[in-house]
Amino acid sequence: MSHDPSADIDRAIALRKSGQHTVALAILLDLLRIVPMDARLNYEIARTYDPQGLEAEAIPFYERALELGLSGADRCGALLGLGSSYRCVEQYADAVRTLERGGVEYPDAPEFDIFLALALYNMGEYRRSTQLLLNHVAKFPGRDRIVQFQRVIHYYAGQPDPPYER
Repeated sequence: MSHDPSADIDRAIALRKSGQHTVALAILLDLLRIVPMDARLNYEIARTYDPQGLEAEAIPFYERALELGLSGADRCGALLGLGSSYRCVEQYADAVRTLERGGVEYPDAPEFDIFLALALYNMGEYRRSTQLLLNHVAKFPGRDRIVQFQRVIHYYAGQPDPPYER
C-alpha cells in the first residue's frame, strides 16, 4: 500500500465501482488500522458495505464519518446513506431524524424527500409520507439528481417494508 491514504481510497472506490466489493473492503479496512480517524475513509467503508445489503455494518462507519467532520457532497451522501440504512434495519425514528437533518442541511438534494417519505410510511405516518411525495413531485419535476436513485426507488416502490432479502 502506498503512503498516500487518498490514493488507496481512490483505488478502493474504483474497485468497488467495478463490482469488486471484497477487494475494495480489504484495502479500506487495512487502511483503517493506519488512519482510523479519517472521515472520508470511514465514509467509503460504509459505502462499500451498504450496497451489499450490509446496512448494519455500514451504520457505525457512516456515524463515525459524520462525527469526524465529513463535509460537502460526501456529508450529503453520508446523511442519506445513514438514514436509508437505519430504515433498512428498521430503526425508523433514527432514519426520520437523520433524513430530516439531511434535508435541512441540503435543501437542494431532493433525494432526502424520497427516503424520508419511505421512513414515514414505515412508521405508519401515511398522510405525511404522501404529502411529502406529492410536494416533491410538484417541486422537483424530472430532477436529474433522482436518476441516480431510480433503481432503488423502483425496488422500494414494489417492496416498501423491510426487512429486505438480497
